[in-house]
Amino acid sequence: MDIWGGENLELSFRIWMCGGTLVISPCSHVGHIFRKRSPYKWSDEVNVVRKNSVRLAEVWLDEYKKYYYQRINNNLGNYGDITSRKLLREKLQCKSFK
Repeated sequence: MDIWGGENLELSFRIWMCGGTLVISPCSHVGHIFRKRSPYKWSDEVNVVRKNSVRLAEVWLDEYKKYYYQRINNNLGNYGDITSRKLLREKLQCKSFK
């Protein structure tokens, strides 16, 4: 994943499909502190959230990725090399999305 966008879904899929556990702690607090300026260099040529979502679909959604692709008019763009992510899924012995 680049910068941000979709990591929450990837973590959820990894927990669900790879035998992980999600622990809910009722007394926990989560916050987000925004910076005045983004430390990232944003490209006008790449929609980072779309790129991350396509990478997510390619690695985790199996035969269901076609439904996501229909929603984005099959505009996958260049989502980069996902070999290491697929190897991770294999190494973790993750189950099918189905």
